[in-house]
Amino acid sequence: MPKGIRNIQISVGERNLTHFGGIFLIHSFCKKLRLNWLLQNQIRSLPAYKRYHPVELILAIIYALIAGIHRLSRTKILQGNGAFQQIIGLKTYPYSSSLRRFLKRVTPKVIQSINSVHDHLRLKMFYLPKPRTSLLFDFDSSVLIIYGKLIEGAEKGYNPGKRGARSYHPLLCFEYHSRDFWHGVLRPGNVYTSAGSLEFLNACLAKLPPYVYRIRVRADSGFFDHKFIEPLDDKGIGYAIVAKLTHTIKLKLNGLRYHQFRKDWEAGDFHYTPRGWKKPHRIVIIRRPKPEKDSEQLTLFTLKHYAYQAFVTNLPLAPENVWYFYRGRASIEVTIRELKESYALAKIPTNNFLANQAYFSLLLFAYNIVNWFRRTCLPKKFQHASLQTIRTEFLVLPARLVRAQHKNVLKLPAEYIPKQELEHIMRKIERMKPL
Repeated sequence: MPKGIRNIQISVGERNLTHFGGIFLIHSFCKKLRLNWLLQNQIRSLPAYKRYHPVELILAIIYALIAGIHRLSRTKILQGNGAFQQIIGLKTYPYSSSLRRFLKRVTPKVIQSINSVHDHLRLKMFYLPKPRTSLLFDFDSSVLIIYGKLIEGAEKGYNPGKRGARSYHPLLCFEYHSRDFWHGVLRPGNVYTSAGSLEFLNACLAKLPPYVYRIRVRADSGFFDHKFIEPLDDKGIGYAIVAKLTHTIKLKLNGLRYHQFRKDWEAGDFHYTPRGWKKPHRIVIIRRPKPEKDSEQLTLFTLKHYAYQAFVTNLPLAPENVWYFYRGRASIEVTIRELKESYALAKIPTNNFLANQAYFSLLLFAYNIVNWFRRTCLPKKFQHASLQTIRTEFLVLPARLVRAQHKNVLKLPAEYIPKQELEHIMRKIERMKPL
């Protein structure tokens, strides 16, 4: 067995080390976004702290989230990272108590200002690396289980993972092609998905970039509501939304004419006016032999030897192609799972609902910054990399910041990141025009 070093001396007090050396890539990218300048011009209603400007506290939270610090209480690790602080432009990293006090002082106007900067940058980044003229929105809701008492907005509601537990129930919208977060609302756990869905839809459409000629929407059964769907018809927006298998729809399943489109899978359609709706809508039915796994049976309606799934749609596609179109929506489930695991979306930092709304907005802002960075700056093989992979490959790097020949030099180990890849990323950032 090899022997290690026998005599080691310990020296405490080094201030220029960090194991988040790759954060300089994100910081360089944010400088091209002019993130600091935009936030300073938008946020004017909060008084400055003795040691920090409000924008510095906002950026401290965003950089911590990007680095993978899942709780404010764990940001202490960044206080001893002298190189990390210097890279992002802070003299010292704020205490977690300072970050919590800041969040609790945030007003709705400040949250609106943060979201305004986010919307501005998303509009700019929408056309990079190449312009597009179509949008595909994926709508979903999620359950964020809340542990702890006396947390505002944490209510008992629909919670299949842990019945009876208090939770938040946010609505989320992502654009499929770019993987950008588009719009989100943090809500109490006892609010049903369709409640406020029309307002949520209008907020998403209000953020449309110019020169978009086609919009399509996919959503689960929580959005099967005429208040959400009929405006899509009126605006000429194509959609495929999971339909609730009501008693009337179930009665039509046996008598429907089906055709096979893949092994043991069949498809059919009919027109039907649900109760309270203004006009008939096309319902597409997909059926297949009853699945053997219980977990699959929980998500499908079964009748005799078949499991059924229904969609309401206005797309001029064959029934099976509606199913293929909707199947791509699985990516939003992956994205939300990554947000919960890699950004710890459910780690609520305070007992104040408005403060948690602010944190929710900053977390999704941090997600988009990394997504824009991935899309515009990373090598091709990392274009579909997970958030955790991006951290492991590019951000969590041991580094030492030194001063040599009147220049700041960040020393990185060669074993962690190939020099060619690093230079490729830096060139991409340097060639970006400031937004």
